[in-house]
Amino acid sequence: MAARILVVDDDSALLDALPETVRLRLEDVEVETCDSAPEALARIESNDYEVIVSDIKMPGMDGLALLAEIKQRRPSTPTLLITGHGERDLAVAALRGGAHDLIQKPIDRDYFVASLERAIQLRELDRRVSEQREALERHAQVLDHVGDGVFLVDDGGVVQLWNPAAAAITGLSQQAVVGRPAESAIPGWGAIVPVVHVAASPGDRDGAFEAFPVELEGRELWLSVSGVRFGDATVYAFRDLTAERAIDDLKREFLATASHELRTPLAAIYGAAMTLRRRDIEVNEEDRDRLLGVIAHESDRLARIVNEILVADYLDSGRLRIDPTGLDPVKTATEVVNAARVVAPESIAIELEAAADMPAVTADREHLRQVLVNLVDNAVKYSPDGGRVTVRIEDRGPSVRFSVSDEGIGIPPNQQTRVFDKFYRLDPDLTRGVGGTGLGLYICRELVRRMSGRISLVSSPGEGSTFVVDLPAAPRSDASSRPHEIRASAFPQPL
Repeated sequence: MAARILVVDDDSALLDALPETVRLRLEDVEVETCDSAPEALARIESNDYEVIVSDIKMPGMDGLALLAEIKQRRPSTPTLLITGHGERDLAVAALRGGAHDLIQKPIDRDYFVASLERAIQLRELDRRVSEQREALERHAQVLDHVGDGVFLVDDGGVVQLWNPAAAAITGLSQQAVVGRPAESAIPGWGAIVPVVHVAASPGDRDGAFEAFPVELEGRELWLSVSGVRFGDATVYAFRDLTAERAIDDLKREFLATASHELRTPLAAIYGAAMTLRRRDIEVNEEDRDRLLGVIAHESDRLARIVNEILVADYLDSGRLRIDPTGLDPVKTATEVVNAARVVAPESIAIELEAAADMPAVTADREHLRQVLVNLVDNAVKYSPDGGRVTVRIEDRGPSVRFSVSDEGIGIPPNQQTRVFDKFYRLDPDLTRGVGGTGLGLYICRELVRRMSGRISLVSSPGEGSTFVVDLPAAPRSDASSRPHEIRASAFPQPL
């Protein structure tokens, strides 16, 4: 692309001679001329010239005034000023005003062309720098919006870039990291950097990318870190895998727990069945009934474990159907309590407290029953020293409240917010003989929410726990079990 030059002078002879000189000595150059500063300003407004050449002394607006306007409107455009011999004060004023060079009269054409050539090169260089700066700014804006943490460490080990995602993931601000050695600014970096795979180029896929633990303000983060060489520095990208790792740990724990929970009833069923099949011993009627009871009890336990897993899967996939009806809460709770009394240890007393005129509750019959079964079963399991389990039903106006209380081991305050999480178990090491898949309370929470209710917990370690379920009361006119549409929940809470 041809370089465009504007020559401004009130001397018509010079306006003819200078463009001719430029065209003869320089290639790819277009020269425009005008004979006044106001006309030059009009052209400058609509054209971005590579170089402007102007005489200092012109009638009306002179070259110094024109230079000042150029610096305001086109500050990156080099300006050459033509001055007469011996005009020292004007020359000093021109240089102070930002003139690229001074061309003295009579004009030395070789010097003029050389100065013009340098100005064109400077302008081209300035444009390239500007384009690169804009490109870097665009890249920086991209880095500001990527989800992965990105930072740059120079060969001196100093952090030169730290994007917003890096700050958000680690909690370390740009001010706290940029300009500091990485080993002192990023906790644990000295131990991580020797084992991080650094590729020679972005396309290099050799090497393994591993997750590393980083301790930050009492938090342990697992970060997947990779690097790539970039000139005299290294660009590192990292992703927070803490949540994924926690989920993987929960899955591993669940598989181990589920295996244990399934193995126990299977072993009991297998042992009882093999005993009944033996021909070398005689099994009397009492032992036969006892062994069949073991098979029945452990089969029921096995079915409940499998059912929990299936229900959790249906909840996660959105395939679980909710069929809300107006139910008698006392009747449903009575069925659950009577069934629980049959299998509860002798040291556990299960009681039901409810008024006779309780309003109907809007809920799915089977899902409400499962919620109560899970809560009562939980209360029994976490009362290893015996005690009383109380199921209480209350009329709360727009809602019906079910509460299940026990006198068991209780739940530490720091774990109470987690007991409804999937796979979470209060006693995962089975140290007190408490088993389970860690799905029971998660299922309760999700079923209650899908029935437009809420579930909460009050507990004190060593004193027991109370789980509270609030569900919408059915309209007073709907005492039957006729299905109807669920009203908007009176208990909004985030999922």
